[in-house]
Amino acid sequence: MSPKKTRILVIDDDPQILDVCQEGLDAGGYAVTTAATGSAAQTALSATAFSLVLCDVLLPDTNGLELLDYMKSRFPDTFVIITTGHASVDLAKEAIRQGAFDFISKPFTMGELLDTVRRAEISQRSLFSDIAYKELKTLYELTTETWLSDVSVSSFLGIYAARIQESFSADAVRIYLTESPRSTRLKLMAQTGMSGISDEVSWYFLAGRTMQAGGEVLIDPGTENPDLAGSNAAFMGIVIPAGDIHHGVVLAARQSHRDKFKTRDLKMLELYSAQMGNQLHNLRMTQDLLRKNRELEQINVLTHEFSADLDPERVARLAATAIRCFAPFDVMAVFIPWNDVSLFSYISADASLDHDRVVRAVRKELSALIHGDDIERYMYRAVYDTFTAGRAKEFDRLPEFQALSLPDYGSVQGNLLLGTFSGEHRLTSQSRFTPILIRNALAALNNALLHQDSKRNYLQTIVAMAQAVDAKDPYTHDHSRNVTAYTLAIADGMGVSGRDRELLWSAALLHDIGKIGVPESILNKPGRLSEEEFRIIKSHPEKGCQILKPVTAFQGILGIVRHHHERFDGKGYPDGLKGRAIPLQARILTVADAYDAMSSDRVYRKSPGPDYAIDQLVQCSGTQFDPEIAELFLRILRSRSPEAILDNYNKAMGEGMPVPQA
Repeated sequence: MSPKKTRILVIDDDPQILDVCQEGLDAGGYAVTTAATGSAAQTALSATAFSLVLCDVLLPDTNGLELLDYMKSRFPDTFVIITTGHASVDLAKEAIRQGAFDFISKPFTMGELLDTVRRAEISQRSLFSDIAYKELKTLYELTTETWLSDVSVSSFLGIYAARIQESFSADAVRIYLTESPRSTRLKLMAQTGMSGISDEVSWYFLAGRTMQAGGEVLIDPGTENPDLAGSNAAFMGIVIPAGDIHHGVVLAARQSHRDKFKTRDLKMLELYSAQMGNQLHNLRMTQDLLRKNRELEQINVLTHEFSADLDPERVARLAATAIRCFAPFDVMAVFIPWNDVSLFSYISADASLDHDRVVRAVRKELSALIHGDDIERYMYRAVYDTFTAGRAKEFDRLPEFQALSLPDYGSVQGNLLLGTFSGEHRLTSQSRFTPILIRNALAALNNALLHQDSKRNYLQTIVAMAQAVDAKDPYTHDHSRNVTAYTLAIADGMGVSGRDRELLWSAALLHDIGKIGVPESILNKPGRLSEEEFRIIKSHPEKGCQILKPVTAFQGILGIVRHHHERFDGKGYPDGLKGRAIPLQARILTVADAYDAMSSDRVYRKSPGPDYAIDQLVQCSGTQFDPEIAELFLRILRSRSPEAILDNYNKAMGEGMPVPQA
């Protein structure tokens, strides 16, 4: 590829001089354009970029000094050589003072002309190289010494603004950034230099104009623009790039008496801008990644909280709190048709909202999603929770809801409603991870509902088994339930809770399960038992363990069932354990079992009455019974009647539900 020719414009009103110059410069390897008047020269300059201009000092429609001023103002990178006769040497010298590179007196030889042109080329290249080296050196220092990760964005941009001002000899520099990656709204982030070089409106106008131009702006003081009225400064501006979008704008200004910004200044500023853009782009990517990581970490923490619970209502409450962190709703409602006989419905609402208003709004929204009869079932069974928002809201708008179909988030059927009465909630504008949180919440709720079903089935099985035992003896058909009620009364008085309390509930109901293996003739014998018959009766704790042992769910109650006939003095059966060697739950069960047996009718005798049973608790404390447990139960019996205890604890047992604490 041949080297690009230097373009030269020759301006003279003498046709012979134009012909000679064109021929000689063409031969010297230059690309030449000619013009005979000042107006023709201006037209040529507007159409083509010239490195050099050879201009006569006297022209028909103007003079060389006026044309020189025009060229230095509009095309500052172009070098001008003045040609003049001997009579106008003073004008030529004035031209040099005004910025011309040199002058040649007429008549001149082609050798003189070529020599002057070549000197101009060398000077031009040297000047541009010096300027580029200086500015590139500054940019290199910024690139290697200034890292956005080490300082704040405003400090980082302040450093760039100061170095740009120094590098380009600007009187003022401003840097604007967009409010968000796709926004066109600009915010001033850094400024340096003279504050009064232009008003705020003009600065912001130039920044917006540069953004709209999508690249660069170069403005001289003479530009007639009403938006720059009153400003006598030269400006240059360029966008801060970030791929297919812009981070913002860099603007630099000089007062009118200073040199104007040149095209090369703008091109060099583009390098500074590109470097800023790279670091800002990397920062935004890093911040976005960190934000995503923080949100995922938060989701993991929140998910752990509600996934660790197996109570559906508590899971729903914790999940609502978690979802509100990412989608700050005023009302959340979830409705799940769990199976043929049960359903789950939960409403969480801002405590400042009127309850009836919330229910009406939810009912109306639900009517568009499910059958009318089901709505009544859902609303009747709904658990209504409230929360206190972090700040006060104005609930003066009509409610707006977003309905989510739960199958879109997993295998759970039903609907989730997120609503606002304040106009502030928009789920679609929330975190991209909100659906993940909802999916995790529904999975946890599904597990809790499955666990509830499993637990209900387990408890109903226990109740059925206890009823089967009691049915063998018409005189003890309520014995298992009664013992369970007394056992839980003692346990609650001792502060037993959680898993230990549930195990006591199960063991009390099943403590006599071993009697299934005892012949009814022995169980229902009205007279005194023989030694062998009594031995068979005494085997029921061991037989109970044998019956329950194959079932994994019953492993925790085996010891309680086996030892509920041990005595505190060690004279019980089947193992003769003594004192605190007997499991605590078994010692509790022993007191409850004995009291109900002594206060109830049996096939072989009538009940001696509750007073007798109480007297025996006192008499046998420390021998048959743990004295502390016996004393506690006596205090309970003094404060509540046996009927009140049985009524309180027997309500839920008919459905096989966990018995609530008193």
